[in-house]
Amino acid sequence: MRLTRGDGEQTQPPVTFKDYFQGITDVISEHGYRPLLDAAMTQLAKDVSVSDIHKILIYAEKDGSDYHPARIEAVIGDTRASFTMNVALTARGKAGLAREFRTLQYLNKKYQLSFLPKTYFEAESFYESRHHGKARDSMLMFLADWFQGYHEFHLSLGRQKSCQKLIVWDTDKGPYYLSRPEAWQLYSQAAEILTGYYDINTFDQIFPWHHAAGDFVVKKENNSIDVRLVAARQYASMLGHSSGISRRDALLFFFLNLSLRMRIDRLDGIGTVAWADDDCVDATLEGFIEGLREKQRKGAVEPGFVDSFLQDCRLLDKEELSLMFRAIVDACNQAAPDMPIIRRHLDRHISKVHIAFQGLNE
Repeated sequence: MRLTRGDGEQTQPPVTFKDYFQGITDVISEHGYRPLLDAAMTQLAKDVSVSDIHKILIYAEKDGSDYHPARIEAVIGDTRASFTMNVALTARGKAGLAREFRTLQYLNKKYQLSFLPKTYFEAESFYESRHHGKARDSMLMFLADWFQGYHEFHLSLGRQKSCQKLIVWDTDKGPYYLSRPEAWQLYSQAAEILTGYYDINTFDQIFPWHHAAGDFVVKKENNSIDVRLVAARQYASMLGHSSGISRRDALLFFFLNLSLRMRIDRLDGIGTVAWADDDCVDATLEGFIEGLREKQRKGAVEPGFVDSFLQDCRLLDKEELSLMFRAIVDACNQAAPDMPIIRRHLDRHISKVHIAFQGLNE
């Protein structure tokens, strides 16, 4: 059996699941399982020795175009240390994986928030090549926390195929749909998370991200919704640092792009490109504002900045807003599969955002 790309093509180089699991095992067992022990001690906040580990379970979770993540569970007494091992096989995948490892390390150190997985180490494992004239190929991987109890979610048409809902792929209890208030909480929290990692001075942000890729995960517990972000492929400004744009304009562009991207998914994760209902806009604005207020509470922006910025948003006329949105859309890759649905809904989306801005308290 061989791992494949998301589009069905074999990865280059080809690798069997035997190679895959052996490569992961080789890495975590190095030096008497020292890499895994150190990670388990950090996650569980207690001393752990090899003799404390009852068993180690490794599950292949996904077969993506660039990454092939595994879930690793170290059973230690009556507790489990849960990790993800992101594995890359291709040159493109390895470059992306190395960049993401550095990005996660940087963001966790800079912000010390709990929304991204903590990373532990990066390693390379070698296996016998199946290419003529080449002795060995390699896989690059890094270990990070697994958000236990959190699951992917996607837009779906629901059981009756007549109304749009968010379905959570709960692999433990089975899939379930979120209520309208729960979906609101989810979008609001996702927006707050991305705003929390936005640098208001340099304009750096986590991008790209996509609901269809399962970048956000959710846990529902005691009627409460909690969201996490599992990927940070890149952290950079989308505007450039020498453009002369003001902090306020850059922040507005950040929100407008966020409001578009938050609405895009694929039906049930793998179907046609889908567009979330209008509630998503209001929830996204709510989360964005809360993220800004948290920055202000922490001193990242001066007192009064948030209220002043929101007043500027409220005073924007629809034509100004339209010009900004169209500049964002025109700057996108027009061949991207998301573009047709964005352009189809853009006028209504602009109107919805304008109405939401008008509803902001003075």
